[in-house]
Amino acid sequence: MSSSMKTDNTDTSQQCKISCDFQILRQSPIFSGVDNDVLKLFAYLTQRKKFGPGEPIITNGKEAEGAYYLITGTAEIQTTHRNREVVLQQLKPHAFCGELALLARFKWFFSAYAVEECEVLMISRESFQKILEQFPEKKDQIIEQIVQLRVQRLKEQTSFLLDKLPDSCLADGSSAT
Repeated sequence: MSSSMKTDNTDTSQQCKISCDFQILRQSPIFSGVDNDVLKLFAYLTQRKKFGPGEPIITNGKEAEGAYYLITGTAEIQTTHRNREVVLQQLKPHAFCGELALLARFKWFFSAYAVEECEVLMISRESFQKILEQFPEKKDQIIEQIVQLRVQRLKEQTSFLLDKLPDSCLADGSSAT
């Protein structure tokens, strides 16, 4: 096979990756309503990663360097509390995880594990910041969507955890007089 054929196959493969990732990101809550030119750059700069059952996607205590968008499979968000592993949330396809890492530097305060075979798109903070520098007029919109996503996730995590509590721990809804 000639080197030009290898290059053509590589170019075609890269174009398919960008096209597929573009369609996936278009469905995500963070990028809904974002211009196609901006979305194409994100699709170009994302990395696809696969994780087997039990493999860590995010590791507590490591530097948070980007966000993960779950394409396939399921994952669990876990933390250690009083020397016990606690599941904080279960993630299904089309869920973001670690979106705050796009906005700030910190160490992960939770872990995320693949429950089954997972495929994710990883967007690094560096790539995210570069794109926002190129399209500053989109910065507020995208950051607002990240905050809204985080608020929604906090509501979901709260419900998930409260559903695990025994009824005796929950107030009965009547107010004390």
